[in-house]
Amino acid sequence: MKVFIRFAVLAGLVVGLAGLPAFAAQAQSQQQQKPQSSQQPAAQKQTGQSSSAAAPAGQAAPAAPKVNPVEEKAYKKFFDTPASDSPTVISEGESFLQKFPDSHYASAVYSRLATAYQATGHENKMMTAAKKAVELNPNNVDMLSLLAYVMPRRVDPNDLGAADELKEAQGYATRALELIPTVPKPAGLTDAQFASDKNGEMALAHSGLGLVDFYQHNIPGMISELEAALKLETTPDPADQFLLGFAYVQAGRYNDAVAPLKACSSTPNPVSDRCKTALAIAKQHASAQPKPQAKSQPKS
Repeated sequence: MKVFIRFAVLAGLVVGLAGLPAFAAQAQSQQQQKPQSSQQPAAQKQTGQSSSAAAPAGQAAPAAPKVNPVEEKAYKKFFDTPASDSPTVISEGESFLQKFPDSHYASAVYSRLATAYQATGHENKMMTAAKKAVELNPNNVDMLSLLAYVMPRRVDPNDLGAADELKEAQGYATRALELIPTVPKPAGLTDAQFASDKNGEMALAHSGLGLVDFYQHNIPGMISELEAALKLETTPDPADQFLLGFAYVQAGRYNDAVAPLKACSSTPNPVSDRCKTALAIAKQHASAQPKPQAKSQPKS
């Protein structure tokens, strides 16, 4: 995904992981900063935004919306704003939606606003914009995967609505993983860039599902989802490495826990100290476990 979500989502996990053991109690995750691409694909042709569904058989395709020159000019101005200039993206996007609330570009505008809000620390606005983008276009996998990733990290398990929020996040993730393989490649992206973008989207969804499984006390599911996320990430996310190491420890797989915890301990990041503590615990337990015996080779 062409957004820098992981660095921005730091505080949301603190409350949610309160139930982890001492070495994990204050994990503040999500540091893999994914750089935004220098260009944003046109509306309805974003990397993770499927085009509208085709008309049912036997029915005429809906008429193309009338072109409003003023609207087109305003959208172009918004579209041409560099993604790195989040305050201007927000200003132009909010202005556009105020003037053209029913624009067929609205889902694309809300999508870009969501990432800009995230970059500037406005998480509540980000959630509102992302959900609005999905409401307008249920096939918007950029926002589906973003919501799948962020929502579990904002959950307070003590809230009465926590189970519903987790179920909602699970639905976004499942929908994203169903749609991502079907998204057509936008013009201007190489095959390698497109594959990387799709892998990034799927990694966010799997990472979110892994945390949902944690809250649902499904450690095997947590392990499976986080393993999938880390395989897809171009740069492994230390938070996912930490959470996978924790899950391995919970499953009694101490030897398996060493590698991800060692990896997240080796670079400066907000969870590196937690990873070091967890690594020491995993190594201590691993040393007490019988080492797996090598399979004997059949005699020829």
